[in-house]
Amino acid sequence: MNRKLLDPFEPEYPEAIEACLDDEYAVKCAFSHHGSFLATARSDGQCYIWDMDTLNVMRRLKHGDSALAGLSWSRSSRYILTYDDVGECILWDLRSGGVRTRAAFDSAVVCARVHPRNCTQFIVCLTREAPCIVSAGPADDDSPVIERLRIATDDVDLGSKAAASTCCCFGKKGVYAFFGTSRGLVHALHVTTRSVVCSTKLSASAVNTIACNPRGSDIVTSSTDRILRVCRVCLPADRPSHAQAMVDPSIAVVAKIQDIVNRVHWAQAVFSSSGDYIVSGIQHKAEHNIYIWDKLSGSLVKMLTGPNELLEDCAVHPLRPIYVSVSTFGIIYLWTRIPQQNWNAFAPGFRELEENIDYVEPEDEFDRCVETKDGTLVDYAEERSHRDRHAVTRSADPTDMDADVDITDNDPLFSDSESEEEDFLLPVSVDNDEDLLPPATFSSGSPKDPALISSDSAAEGGTVIEEQ
Repeated sequence: MNRKLLDPFEPEYPEAIEACLDDEYAVKCAFSHHGSFLATARSDGQCYIWDMDTLNVMRRLKHGDSALAGLSWSRSSRYILTYDDVGECILWDLRSGGVRTRAAFDSAVVCARVHPRNCTQFIVCLTREAPCIVSAGPADDDSPVIERLRIATDDVDLGSKAAASTCCCFGKKGVYAFFGTSRGLVHALHVTTRSVVCSTKLSASAVNTIACNPRGSDIVTSSTDRILRVCRVCLPADRPSHAQAMVDPSIAVVAKIQDIVNRVHWAQAVFSSSGDYIVSGIQHKAEHNIYIWDKLSGSLVKMLTGPNELLEDCAVHPLRPIYVSVSTFGIIYLWTRIPQQNWNAFAPGFRELEENIDYVEPEDEFDRCVETKDGTLVDYAEERSHRDRHAVTRSADPTDMDADVDITDNDPLFSDSESEEEDFLLPVSVDNDEDLLPPATFSSGSPKDPALISSDSAAEGGTVIEEQ
């Protein structure tokens, strides 16, 4: 996809449902970093990888027999993390199709996220223990290194429920990790030093979800008090300047969003592709609605109304105005905009026709020699061969080639490092249909070639297969 061909004035939110994917057991969904793939976590313990161009299943990953609680992509889209409600996390390598590392815990996993700069490292939030950071070992060893993180006070036992967190997310570059707790606290942890830099009390209610915007300057949280809170994050960078070093770390609430009339619960709260809007799905009766709020003013911009099915989860495409929502029946809905065709924008001399007209062919349109206005004859065949010979001569000289193709497509929202990681291309695997067909049976007197079976052998009990 060429981002420079997209309409810069196109709104960031969709309008209607374009397609439906019947996954039957889907409960969670997540886009890859560039939006090429969509992953769904299923209640039967499997993870499906969907291609967004063909809307077909590219991979089926068998996690286990327990229901999956969620998933997380790596930055390159090569690795994907799946975790269940039993306490097992598996980091998959999509290139080889195998398990990169596996980590098992004594309590259930409520949230896990892959590091945006280190694809073999991820953080895990547990229900009755302190969160952990897991680092994968060598490629030939699937046993990881697990380290517990202390986000509570020093007098709290790391193995107790008081040290646990309910949700987590990484910052833009992975320097900081944010954790939400059941007491309404949000902690900012420095990943390298493993120390809490800043803590903020949002409310007395538990924090259910937390997400960071693409720019890394804000986070949005949803709590059990049914209020979405947008917080401005002010933390020193990995290599802060003198001015940034003098600023005190802080996490301040800048906006509160809630449905005052219905007081609905929020299924998920994430930022839009640019970070200017808050996208949240509701869990209210049998409604499948997605609310789009303005981040600064907190006003409702648009409400997307779907079918009469309870919404389980929703995700936002990182580049395009495409949303994905999962219903309680396992159906995946793709929300997008209806394209408006502007036929007058093709060429300056393009003329839009109101009705069909008959094209009158000029007499000299397909002639070999054409007389120009000044009276000279032009041989088109000779001119074409001359241009081809000239093109071959120019291509042989590499110094004479014009590099007029712009291959640098760095979006400031997604290209924030010195070395932009290339998007991973998923290898194509072809299923052998011959394994699914039952073997043909023949009688003792029938020949081995099915096309040579006669009617006499069929009368003796053999299987007849007519030659096509």
